[in-house]
Amino acid sequence: MKLFCVRHGHAEQLPNYMGERPLTKEGIFEIGKVATYLRRQEIQVAYLMYSEKLRARQSAKILSTGIITVSTEESALLGPQCSTKPFIDLVQGWHDDTMLVGHMPFLSHLVSALILGNDSCDILRILPGTVICLERIENHQWILNWIMHPDLIPN
Repeated sequence: MKLFCVRHGHAEQLPNYMGERPLTKEGIFEIGKVATYLRRQEIQVAYLMYSEKLRARQSAKILSTGIITVSTEESALLGPQCSTKPFIDLVQGWHDDTMLVGHMPFLSHLVSALILGNDSCDILRILPGTVICLERIENHQWILNWIMHPDLIPN
């Protein structure tokens, strides 16, 4: 099983009148580049899950144009400050490739928890628009398969 962890694209620094932080033009562009890259790689996932925050919803919508997915779902478990424990319990029962669109520090904590078994020891700083592909191998161990940042994708 593969787990694609994606940090949302660059977002406005200040909330709008609704209290949300939408993607900037740069954020829309970089997530578009990532979607194009994923399409070229023929990435397929059974589920695309994203946080309730506007910037993650917008990123997920753009990413969905580049992947083949069966189902999309908003999840309250993917917020920036959420605990990884409930989510890890959920992921351990999954068998199908899944893409998550979320935030720092949650995604960094999740990657560390899955690979090291410790979410307080961050092994990665995930920049906006970055995709991290984890893969579960024997004995439910997780490995880092690959990382892609939008700046590495040619225009």
